[in-house]
Amino acid sequence: MSMSLNKPTAAKSSYDLEQLTNHYHKQLREEALYYMQRRGIESETVEKYRIGFEPGRIGFYVHSDKLGDFFENRIILPIENAEGTVVDLIGRSIDNREPKYKSLLGVEEYMFNEEVLAEADDVVLCSGVFDVLSLSQARLPAVCVPVWMMFKESHAEKLKDKRVFICLGNDELGRRESVRIQSMLQSTAKQSFIVNLPESIRDANDFFSRVKNPLETFTQMLNDTMEESLLLPIAPDVKNITVYTEEYMKRHRGQVSGVPTGFKRLDEVLFGGLHSGLYLLAGCASSGKTMLMKQMADHMALGGTPVVYVSWDMTAFELWARSIARLIGTEPQKVLGGAVSPDEVNEANKQYIPISKMQWTLECSPDTTMERVLNSIERVAGMAGKTPVVFIDHLNRIPLALGGPAPRVAPAEYQTSLAYALKQWSREWGGPVVAAIPSDIGEERLPEGVEASADVMLLLKSQCAAEPPAKVEGHPAALHLIKHRNGPLATVPLRFLDGKARFDELN
Repeated sequence: MSMSLNKPTAAKSSYDLEQLTNHYHKQLREEALYYMQRRGIESETVEKYRIGFEPGRIGFYVHSDKLGDFFENRIILPIENAEGTVVDLIGRSIDNREPKYKSLLGVEEYMFNEEVLAEADDVVLCSGVFDVLSLSQARLPAVCVPVWMMFKESHAEKLKDKRVFICLGNDELGRRESVRIQSMLQSTAKQSFIVNLPESIRDANDFFSRVKNPLETFTQMLNDTMEESLLLPIAPDVKNITVYTEEYMKRHRGQVSGVPTGFKRLDEVLFGGLHSGLYLLAGCASSGKTMLMKQMADHMALGGTPVVYVSWDMTAFELWARSIARLIGTEPQKVLGGAVSPDEVNEANKQYIPISKMQWTLECSPDTTMERVLNSIERVAGMAGKTPVVFIDHLNRIPLALGGPAPRVAPAEYQTSLAYALKQWSREWGGPVVAAIPSDIGEERLPEGVEASADVMLLLKSQCAAEPPAKVEGHPAALHLIKHRNGPLATVPLRFLDGKARFDELN
């Protein structure tokens, strides 16, 4: 799916959210109530928050005044503003379907249960709606952003002058998000504290479901956290030993893997694929950087990983044409020129549909700033339920600020600022960023700040000979790892099949 970032757009809901809330609340069934019971949510809480349900259906059905199967087999939770008006609906699946959470409108500026902020001086900031429901049952004021990892400055402003206890998921992502949120609250909240849950507890909802005397124990934990933080504002390294040891043991057992790129040798060198960090893909003009990145992006999306492909150079149609050409096994120019049989394109589209469900193409203009792009990526993360892999095509096209691509700083400083911003985003959100840069490293050096920001630097060399050997299809190519912050350097031999729009790995 493609999103144009040339001009900002605004959409207004045509749904009667109050009517939908009542409709779904009336549809509560045994399987939904059983799910709520297993999560420790009482019937009084279900009524208080007007929680609803959309059951699974069999066969063809149409409801002109409803949403079809959008929320199928999901618990429905209305999101209200401070005045009690429903502004959005969130659906949580009760089976294993992904994403776990779906937002009807994707409204970002509100928080679940934010009406408690009017009177509470102390508030617990949780990961999700079920955490808030558990704390609400215990008469503890709690809020969360409706979509995981979408906490923004507007939410921080709602917590102005509050004492905030950040109690997110008890895993690596939760800990990273806690640190990010605490840094955002420094200029707004009265105080903020990160609450560390016991090792075997997943989140606040799990805590109240499994711990004996949960209210007393949780309150004591909040008090201990506050006292410890006030006595020692900077935590000693000993607090992190358990986290570090857990991470080491996962690596020792071979349980850590990245996002596979589709190139076996490259994945081996990168310890299973791409991890959080900035990956720079360098290469001279027409070396095939876009083709390689699109091939990787499609492979990841097909494997179920959300991907955002950001392009200032090519339109979404041109990028789609490269994918279709690869699936057909022909040159992109033939697809772009309309010289391929429509039947072949239709067949290729059938293969592309599973890819497209997990891939978002952001088509940018010279006025599209990096800030707008990152905001869009964060919205995709919320919709997909996990941080996407981001491809940037290419680094030198990104304007630092609105008003065109030409920066008012030296080129080296400009590139360094962009590389650093992408590196910080990948660190905060825990996702890989792959950025192409038109440079033949070796012939010319990248700015020192750009190289310092990169975790991995790849150099694509494609030897496009005028007359390749008669019995060898394509052109020799290689992907050189010339910087690898936490691993070995290596060379991955490839063959560029330009007539089939793809790269193949050589054994």
